[in-house]
Amino acid sequence: MRVRPKKSFGQHFLKSGKVVRAIIEAAEIVQGETVVEVGPGTGVLTRALVETGARVIAIEADRDLIPSLEADFGDTIKLVCADALHFDYSLLPTAYSLTSNLPYNVGTEILKRFLTAKHPPSRCVVMVQKEVGERMLAAPGKMSLLSVAVQLYTDPKRVINVSSGSFSPPPKVDSVVVRLNWNPKTQHPEAVIALAKAGFRARRKQLHRNLADVGVKTSEETKAWLLSRGLPETARAQELSLKDWIDLCYNTSGYGRISPPDV
Repeated sequence: MRVRPKKSFGQHFLKSGKVVRAIIEAAEIVQGETVVEVGPGTGVLTRALVETGARVIAIEADRDLIPSLEADFGDTIKLVCADALHFDYSLLPTAYSLTSNLPYNVGTEILKRFLTAKHPPSRCVVMVQKEVGERMLAAPGKMSLLSVAVQLYTDPKRVINVSSGSFSPPPKVDSVVVRLNWNPKTQHPEAVIALAKAGFRARRKQLHRNLADVGVKTSEETKAWLLSRGLPETARAQELSLKDWIDLCYNTSGYGRISPPDV
């Protein structure tokens, strides 16, 4: 049965064997471990996952793809017809990894749900739009709210850049595969992310103005803190490192008595 990709699901089916091999190698799957795949599509990556000896749980939102996936894989995988944005992640095993070509249109939100789940994956090897992947991997000077969030929970690493020709149909942008090793940097990630959200609310504004606008700190308090970190008082949010954000959070109202952890 011929499967037609749907724009509503952001479907671009992976067809490159080279990319599949790079994903499998980066995933370092141990025989018998549970691997979750979101959006198996035509099953190109799914088949490679099954061949590693993994116990594959494939979550597919497109009901029209279910019959062909059932025909191809039978009971060699656990196939779940569900939207990963609304799926109850407590139904997953407590120990698993995530290996997936995430849907372009909702990939970031899906990843966020995995990282903040009660039982998050021990590691993720995911394909996303190149622009999104670059933001995950960004260093101070090019940081974003996504950079802070991903790096708070994991250690991200680039695996391979992927051209648009590796998909059918080819998307208008290139992609990148990243590996995220679970490594939370603080006991209060939500607080750090909330602070960073305030800091990035207007990227062209200096940090002290953004934080003052929402009543987090006065401009003078933020300027003094920036200078204490060796940063200019005119610094913008994207110039701060992850350690800076954690330190700023722990020295802001509500966390002032807690010493910031090492990063």
